[in-house]
Parts: sequence; C-alpha cells; structure tokens
Amino acid sequence: MKVLKFGGGCLKDAKSIKKVPKIISHYDDDIVIVLSAFGKITNMLEDEKHEDVFLFIQSIMIDLGFSSYDIDDILKKQKTYFSFSNRISYPDRVSIGEYLSSEIIHRYLKLENIDNMQLDATKYIFTDSWDPNVNSAKFHSINVPDNFLESIVKQKIITQGFIASDVNSGAKTTLGREGSDYSAAIFGAAFNVDEVILFKDVDGVYSADPKKNSDVELFSHLSYDAAFELCSNGNTVVHPKTINHLKKKRIPLIIKNFDNFRKPGTVIS
Repeated sequence: MKVLKFGGGCLKDAKSIKKVPKIISHYDDDIVIVLSAFGKITNMLEDEKHEDVFLFIQSIMIDLGFSSYDIDDILKKQKTYFSFSNRISYPDRVSIGEYLSSEIIHRYLKLENIDNMQLDATKYIFTDSWDPNVNSAKFHSINVPDNFLESIVKQKIITQGFIASDVNSGAKTTLGREGSDYSAAIFGAAFNVDEVILFKDVDGVYSADPKKNSDVELFSHLSYDAAFELCSNGNTVVHPKTINHLKKKRIPLIIKNFDNFRKPGTVIS
C-alpha cells in the first residue's frame, strides 16, 4: 500500500485534475489519495469570499464534464455551511475546501471508471484543543479500527489532508497551513505503507529554492535527518513534521513532480 498526496498548487484547474487518473494508474489498487483544497480555495475561505469559491469550483466541474445534477448536488451540500458562515468556526469554514476537493476527485474518478471510496479524515485523525493564536492544533493520535485494512483491500481511498477533530470535544480542527503533507505521513504510518509520495510542482528537494536561484542542487536521496535539517532552515518543500513522523517507522518519503511524475524525484529514507 502507498499514500499519494496531491497539493492544491498542483490541482489548480480542470486541466491539472485530469492528470490524476493517469498518475494513479501507475500504482496498485490499494492506495490512499490525500488531497489538499484546490488552488487558492483555502485563502478564499479564510477571506470569506464564498461566491468566488463557488464560481471557481463550478467552472472546474463543468470543464471536467460533470452533469448539472452532480454540480448542483455538490454545491448544495456546502451552501448550508456558507449560510451560517458568521456562526461557524474557522476550522469548519476552511475545511470546506478539502471536502469539495475530495468529493470532486471521487466523482471524477468514477466518471473515468476508477472505483474508489471516500474516507472522512476528521473521523480518524485527532488533535489537542484548537489554538486560535496559530490557527492550528497539535496532532494527538489516529484511530483506525483493527479490521479496517482488511475491509478496504484493493480499493482506492480518497481522503482529505489538513483537517482533523479535537480528541476531547469532537469539534473540527486543522493541522495548520501546509498540514496536508503531515496528514499523508499520519495515514502512512498508521497503515504501515510501503512509501508516501508527495506530488509537488518541483522535481524534488533542492539545496535552495529553484524558482529564485538557478545555481541549486537537486538531491536524489536524503537521509531523514539531512532532510529535516534542510527543511527546517528555509526549504519549504516538505514540512519537517512530515519527515519526523515517517522516520519513526522508517517509511520512505518520495517527492515527485506532478507534471513529470516519471522523473525519480527525491527519496528521503
């Protein structure tokens, strides 16, 4: 089993989303797909630009060939939240982005005849109490039933990154911005997967930001410790928490380019 994580920067429009079936077809059936909110949806939700969210999502679904029924059904589910937006918490509001992404990918894969099931991350990943000062909560635990893996053998699972639940109150929380990578590591460790693959808009981990400096080194392999140090000192390709979480179980972490996934990328192990 593997965990594949797709970030919002990769899934920024319908053209990008159409690449997902081709990528996942190169892996076995038993994979977990962790998704961020598409594009800049989280920013829109933070700013409560609800109409912008709907127009963006509606445009994507039209371009993906969704029926008017599916489009109305997906949007209707979220409009209930928006109608009470001044009364719901920050985590409740921003989590809408991840739910929209997972629902759309779930239905799009069905359209492409790829069977899959959805899993609500908030029912499995738990945090300590929400900290409004940093708009995040500290990871506490993941609770997966003993027979869970047996019940989903040979099925692709779609789930959300970033979001979780308070272990005490059950209220929605988040792992913080860039928390989707961390979610992928949490699921990966819980399922004892063979590897966790993060799809990014770069070829892997570099010695410096390749978008700002042409004289950089692309690493084909890094140890957990070397990667942790590099990513703790300004390199933001991978959150350090993601690396440390996988290090505990010696699960390899691979960074690949979403637009050229056949390249080997960077292996952290």
